[in-house]
Amino acid sequence: MMRRQSGFTLLELIIAIGIFATMSAMAYAGLNSVMNTRAHADIQADRLAQLQKAFLIIGRDIEQAIDRPVRDNYGDELRAISGGGYGSSILELSRSGRANPMALPRSHLQRVGYEVQEDQLLRKVWPVLDQAVDTVAYEGVMLTGIKAVDLRFMDANKQWQTQWPDPNLSGTGQSLPAMPRAVEVSIDLEDWGRIRRIFEVVGP
Repeated sequence: MMRRQSGFTLLELIIAIGIFATMSAMAYAGLNSVMNTRAHADIQADRLAQLQKAFLIIGRDIEQAIDRPVRDNYGDELRAISGGGYGSSILELSRSGRANPMALPRSHLQRVGYEVQEDQLLRKVWPVLDQAVDTVAYEGVMLTGIKAVDLRFMDANKQWQTQWPDPNLSGTGQSLPAMPRAVEVSIDLEDWGRIRRIFEVVGP
């Protein structure tokens, strides 16, 4: 007597393969979605780290601003801090607290500036306070994707000014204040919109 062999029929195999293919497609779609989400999260995390670093450096510069005017390449005096108004240069100041881990014979003061070129926020650092004709600032990109950067300066009366020093005081006979009490930095980003931070000018 012959035994009937057990196994899958062709129809059953086709159905099983179809189910496996469907499940594989669903699993791949889910995995692809997870990977895309992770990649997007990594991009956002990197962007957040860039923003935090940029605002940390900007905050340190402003909070350690000091009343120390400097000379430019032509020998003209520049105020200890100036900013706002029009043009690519948005802020320039003298600051203290320059790190010196090698204990080199140099000043702890530093001249820094910020400017916007196209969609980039640049930080400029001069090697000396009072510049010579051939003095060149070092430049570094702080942020990209910049739409606009706006500044406001709090004066002694706790009033906000869009420029420092206040141009309305020029020609009035009043002495121009050297330092603001605080600076508001407002950065408009292409991806995250507008972000504002206020930094107190602590001084020496």
